[in-house]
Amino acid sequence: MEDCSDLVAQNGKKHKKLALTAILVPSFYALEWGLVGVTAGLVTFLKLRGLSDMAVWLVLWGLNLLFSTAVVLFNDRFRIDLTLMEALRKLTTTAFAKSRWAGYLMEMTVFVRLLLWDGASQLLIYFRERLPSRALRGGFFLAASGLQMFIWAKLYTLDYDGVGDLLKAAR
Repeated sequence: MEDCSDLVAQNGKKHKKLALTAILVPSFYALEWGLVGVTAGLVTFLKLRGLSDMAVWLVLWGLNLLFSTAVVLFNDRFRIDLTLMEALRKLTTTAFAKSRWAGYLMEMTVFVRLLLWDGASQLLIYFRERLPSRALRGGFFLAASGLQMFIWAKLYTLDYDGVGDLLKAAR
């Protein structure tokens, strides 16, 4: 009888974790989209204040590191696949077992998407198994975050003059 109640308790915990994941994952991605808008406003503000592109990149990189670190720590502390990267890692591993070409193609696509859009936290969670040391994971995390923010800083500041002129005209 005790075994049955343990099984019911374990099942209840799994259902609660699944329900929590079902709420948190869309919330996380909504938060990320909101941060895109906030970042655009921040870049405009920083450029209006006269900061150089390098300074803007450093600010974005620092903020990205803070947010990404919080996501990784949350993922590790609560064991909730908030970014769905652990599930994606399992999917690509399965695809790779079925077909090496499909696995490589899928992993390359995932890598580019994560590097350009999703960010350092998702990239680290996805590739963590392949990075054997804490130092390697940290270096990978810093480099991926820096490269992503360099690309995004360039994109955000690409047409800054036009946006800046529009904002000045609106005053």
